[in-house]
Amino acid sequence: MLDGIIDLVKDQALGAITNNAGVPADKKEAAVETTTSAVVNGLKDQLTPDNLSNILGIFSGGSASNSNLTSGLQSSVVSALSEKVGLSPAVANSIASTVIPAIMGLISKKHNDSNDSFSLESLVESVTGKQGGGILGTLGGLFGK
Repeated sequence: MLDGIIDLVKDQALGAITNNAGVPADKKEAAVETTTSAVVNGLKDQLTPDNLSNILGIFSGGSASNSNLTSGLQSSVVSALSEKVGLSPAVANSIASTVIPAIMGLISKKHNDSNDSFSLESLVESVTGKQGGGILGTLGGLFGK
């Protein structure tokens, strides 16, 4: 599952960064890797029991654009691209503003597809390395996953 999330993030980052004239050619690869790392680490930080209702709302068709999860991921990406790759905050923000909503939409679509084995519990397990159990197991059951 984590490999699938990483690939999803890399695909979105690659498109946003390749087509962004503000990213110098010699920094594109580093920008893709940094964006991917920031999103995966941001998911690890945000996918907590305290944030569960927010996460469920997003992945069950709620608005991702105004969520704490989305804004937290965008901030992480902007900071990482500015600090580690040396991109301007404006360029970093344009990348984050393209990548994060696309990723959230794709994860939401996968979560709501009954023919897809993706589930909120498996996402939490993959990014945290822990079994969901307890409340996450119960919530996974509510969604038939």
